[in-house]
Amino acid sequence: MKKIGLAFIFLLTLTSCYTIFGSKSSSQKSSSISSQSSKVISTSSSIESFSSSQSTSSLSLDEENLSYNGYYKDLRSWQNGEDLKNQLYDIIREGYTPCSYSDSTPNYESNIKADHSRNDFEYLDVAYSSEDIFYTQTNKGWQREHAFCASLMCGSSTSNAVKHKGRATDYHNLFAAYASGNVSRGNKNYGVANTDSSSYNDYTSHDGLDGYSYCETNFEPGHIDKGRLSRAIFYMATMYKEDEIDSKNNITMKGLRILEQPVSYISGNEGNFAIGNLSTLLSWNNEYAVDYLEMQHNISVYQDVISIDGYAQGNRNPYVDYPNLADYVFGDKKNEYGTFKDLLPTESRLKSNEHTFDHYAIKSAKREYELGTSIASSDFEIVKVYKDYTYEPVTEGYVHSLEDKTFSLSDGGYVNASILIDEQTLSYNIALNPMSSCASGAIYLDTIEGIDNKLPNQEQSVIYGGIDFLLSYTTSYAKVETDGVTISNIVTNGPGISFGSSTKPITSVIIKSVNTYEINAAFVKACVGNRNSRYELIIKVNDETLLAGSIIDNSDDVFRLYGTNLETSLYGQISFIFVGSSSIKINSIAFNFINA
Repeated sequence: MKKIGLAFIFLLTLTSCYTIFGSKSSSQKSSSISSQSSKVISTSSSIESFSSSQSTSSLSLDEENLSYNGYYKDLRSWQNGEDLKNQLYDIIREGYTPCSYSDSTPNYESNIKADHSRNDFEYLDVAYSSEDIFYTQTNKGWQREHAFCASLMCGSSTSNAVKHKGRATDYHNLFAAYASGNVSRGNKNYGVANTDSSSYNDYTSHDGLDGYSYCETNFEPGHIDKGRLSRAIFYMATMYKEDEIDSKNNITMKGLRILEQPVSYISGNEGNFAIGNLSTLLSWNNEYAVDYLEMQHNISVYQDVISIDGYAQGNRNPYVDYPNLADYVFGDKKNEYGTFKDLLPTESRLKSNEHTFDHYAIKSAKREYELGTSIASSDFEIVKVYKDYTYEPVTEGYVHSLEDKTFSLSDGGYVNASILIDEQTLSYNIALNPMSSCASGAIYLDTIEGIDNKLPNQEQSVIYGGIDFLLSYTTSYAKVETDGVTISNIVTNGPGISFGSSTKPITSVIIKSVNTYEINAAFVKACVGNRNSRYELIIKVNDETLLAGSIIDNSDDVFRLYGTNLETSLYGQISFIFVGSSSIKINSIAFNFINA
């Protein structure tokens, strides 16, 4: 058998009101066997200044402002920046309903809708990276990033701040972001990173277009992210400009401000409730125009219903719709009188108010196949996307590059697929599952029958897939012999068995065959049970190691494939060993043997 890897993923069915953005491609490459990559290099569009690419509206002051379907119809004129901020506050507060924030998949749905890439709805165009990331790759691949740090605007840690609906759960301030960049930022201000600082780190790419850099005080995103992140902060300082009070009129959180100097985190009500580097944010707003991606985020937060809440947030970011508002509210024009004639609507430049054709995209696609199977027309869905971010399904007029293909062992672990339609090519990767081609077939851990949860360090007889195994486990839980550890069948996204929990952790699981085999390949599908879990997979035949060092740490309930094959077979009992902490979920195992 040749070496085979897998990027195992589940499909997401998106609603027809779902919109798209981004300018990054979706061609994925991976040669890893033990843990697949779910990132794709993206090619970003050029960045332009909004001030050089838009023209002033020709509407008279006596007319209503009908841009954006009249959302800003009550905005006619303002005396100064404070008056304008107050009017914007009233507009964006009307129709607003705060959304919840949790680590559950349905809640991540908001960013999945708002931040998916232009050509492939199942990939996210994330901040701080040039690579698109598959939507299930939460925690380790992508996370939700607060543009205005939750800690700075709430005076508490992010984990505490997001327990309450409001400023810390506002999705105009939440973006899908590369996890490593999110962690590196912490609660630093956005700003220019000091290259002379001893704490300076540079992770930029493409001449600063993507990635990020940072020093002790400032975190500087790549150029392509600077505009949208600054406009999110302007929104937050407008939307949450008022102090928040409790039933006894005590101030619980102060109104948000943007200061000129960087701001440090201070906990509690003594906190600054502010973020710094105003001049830098204003310059970023002027230099980096709103693009397809940013407008998509704005529209999605406004109108897309989140299933966990059952409603949309229901308001827009005015600084995305009219970027030069920032100069009137926070910048050089804050003491000037103005009218809506002075505003430059982004929708005029992007033509996002026009129902005309823009491009085609993949809405969903099956991305894993068993050997010996072929692609069916029902395995993928193509949509025709319009400039107003609506779309409709396409059922004919395209050619799939693999329509007559039957997958075989000679294809290796991945096959590139492409769909040609009207001179546009949509590409995606297909992972081939080797488990069904193994002599054992895919062996599912479909029952906990025979496992005693109060007997650690002892081999217990179990049968899976008609094959006899000895299963043992270890735990750090002191009361295991009286209370037992958590071992349960996986119902949702199963079958499989979940071993351990955060309160009753399991430190190792060993599944060893009773019989001996001549083995040349072995595979596992598994994930961890929570975000604090991390396990190493080791596969042995007797005392000889087939595989070591494969780390299982995804907690998104998506079973991923790990494994290897050998040029020279080994003879003996095969053992699948999982060593780590907290909780491991095992879906299936498989091994190829020449004779039994």
